[in-house]
Amino acid sequence: MSWQAYEEKAAEILPPYILQKEPLNDGAAFFFGAEHGRVPGDPQYRLIQKTWDEFAPTVALVEGRLGFLLPYFEDPTEKYGESGFVAYLARKSDIPHYSWELSKEDKISSLLQSHSNEQVALFIILRPYWGSVQTIRLPGADDIVTELIEDRGTRTGIEGAITSIADIDRIWARDFPDAADWRDQSFGIELPGYFGGLFIQANDVRDTHMLNTVMSLTEKGERVYISAGWSHVVRIQPVLE
Repeated sequence: MSWQAYEEKAAEILPPYILQKEPLNDGAAFFFGAEHGRVPGDPQYRLIQKTWDEFAPTVALVEGRLGFLLPYFEDPTEKYGESGFVAYLARKSDIPHYSWELSKEDKISSLLQSHSNEQVALFIILRPYWGSVQTIRLPGADDIVTELIEDRGTRTGIEGAITSIADIDRIWARDFPDAADWRDQSFGIELPGYFGGLFIQANDVRDTHMLNTVMSLTEKGERVYISAGWSHVVRIQPVLE
């Protein structure tokens, strides 16, 4: 589904958004389109538990990458939201679970086919910051993004394109002279220039990879439980139909 068609439909939807396809190839798939940011104890998690029990999956796929977790000291739901909860259910059910994300290198490579390494680097570095901004810039924005530069700016394909806050300020002033400062931007508003296209393209390649993974597993007869942000599930519905 195009992003424009999704935005028109989104206003009519109250998440979570659920799709089930059974049979699919030789297996079956259950997509739980979650609302990110729900705290432990939220009714959303009771619904995940209920649908998990009813569907009886043999493998699970989750959004994002789950880092190291101390199971006796850290709550996976509190730390990783619905992805952590589904991973917990998979471990409890003694079935495998994986991230449905494509590799960092492949994602960057796909974006570089249509954008420069500076443009892709700016998007990759600032994306987590923009995802955290609500209505006003985050305190210590420069320190936060400096850490993101050190973490994300060295990835294959964009290494060396941006090495400092000064680089970001220089590129921003050159490419978006009439836009608000990058520190005041967020995904809650329309991003300037080429970022809208990068955002849509990044989601398209992620969703394509997710669907390819699901198809590969269901062709082997697996019953696959997939958790994802609800926008992903809405957009892939035409493929299942």
